Amino acid sequence: MLQYTAHNPKQLVINWHLTEACNYSCRYCYAHWQRHQSIKDLIHQEYQIHQLLLELREFFDPINSRNPLAWEMAWSNTRLNIAGGEPLLFPSVVEATLKYARRVGLRASMITNGSLLTEHFARRIGAGLEVLGISIDSARPLSNQLIGRVDSRGTYLDLRQLEKSVEAIRERNPAIKIKLNTVVNRVNWQDDFSDLISFVQPDKWKVLRVLPVTDDSMTVSDEQFRFFLDRHRKHRNIVVAEDNADMVESYIMVDPQGRFFQNSSPCASGYQYSQPILEVGAEKAFSQIEFDAGKFSSRYPTGIGRSV
Repeated sequence: MLQYTAHNPKQLVINWHLTEACNYSCRYCYAHWQRHQSIKDLIHQEYQIHQLLLELREFFDPINSRNPLAWEMAWSNTRLNIAGGEPLLFPSVVEATLKYARRVGLRASMITNGSLLTEHFARRIGAGLEVLGISIDSARPLSNQLIGRVDSRGTYLDLRQLEKSVEAIRERNPAIKIKLNTVVNRVNWQDDFSDLISFVQPDKWKVLRVLPVTDDSMTVSDEQFRFFLDRHRKHRNIVVAEDNADMVESYIMVDPQGRFFQNSSPCASGYQYSQPILEVGAEKAFSQIEFDAGKFSSRYPTGIGRSV
């Protein structure tokens, strides 16, 4: 169901979760999908990645009148946001996807947990990124352990190494926007992120209330979520807060097998899926999921400057 909005975002963002694999095991991870055993993840076939990007570019072209969104909102360009799982488990796929996205006319961004982002790779991909998103839910080892943000060797995110990598990518691409993503949950709702904000110096801090996609064991109350936001009100100039209802039907998302997917209820368990885009085409597949254009547009009230 599409809903009219007065906002006209300058950029349409499509989130492609290219893998479910991750070196962390967050207890509230959203990146788990019902899988068809007969369908391989697209990352294993380069030509399928090319086909997917072409299909998305053509269907979400700003002048494509067959796209129902063209009657609800306006956008001047389309950005492919590469996500996971952890996409940097497949660095060559990420690099190739970024290059091909630019070749077909898509802007590009990526979201990572930062643990595998080296200075060398940051410089390699920096020029091809418009936005780099980094997911950090705590700077405290105990909190990260309780959440599951630790790898199989017991290693946590090295913030000093991350700082060097962020500096390297900013040197390579001074125009890049750095976004910090934080999921407020039962473990971290009392944490103070002020030092981390000063450390990373993000252009935007997206604060999301944990969404009970798999279960509700890590959910927080309204009061706890407000406490977290109030504690960090001095950073309100960069904070964009999203409660559960804000996240539902407000993202355009594609899973590793090339299906649009959507969570259609704040308390629903699991996702609804379209048929594979490469089998039926983006137009038919997109018609099989719900998307609220109004919610999407409200996330970017002033255009590309806020669409980090």
